[in-house]
Amino acid sequence: MDDLARFVESLLKQEESIIKYLDFKVLEVNKGFARIEIPYKKELCRRGGVIHGGVIMTAMDITGGIATFSVNDGIDQVTQELKVNFLEPMYKGPFTVEGKVIRKGKTTVIVEITFKDVEGKIGAIGLGTWYIIKDKSIEANKG
Repeated sequence: MDDLARFVESLLKQEESIIKYLDFKVLEVNKGFARIEIPYKKELCRRGGVIHGGVIMTAMDITGGIATFSVNDGIDQVTQELKVNFLEPMYKGPFTVEGKVIRKGKTTVIVEITFKDVEGKIGAIGLGTWYIIKDKSIEANKG
């Protein structure tokens, strides 16, 4: 794990409790690229011992968000769209998720994301759009 990946993982675990809960590890972050690892745990599985599709989408959303973060020239970002095609059931972990920025515009970033098992088999592929926030941050209504 490189220094940037260590920093991003630490920040995310402080800011986004789902990352800590799901035990995701940030392996690599470079400009326009991110790779994370997800363990195989029965708590993340659906019937039949395969990783739940919602967990796969969450991992892909997080990975695409990290890749976007690496090129974000604004102050925040949100997922605008995420389309995922599930190709194979995933049950051989740990799993690797890679996100690669394929286009950065003024307010949006497009990321291609793959979810693979320990043998390198692609279980899902996705395409996501992240909206870059330039002038205010997104916060939950705490009232």
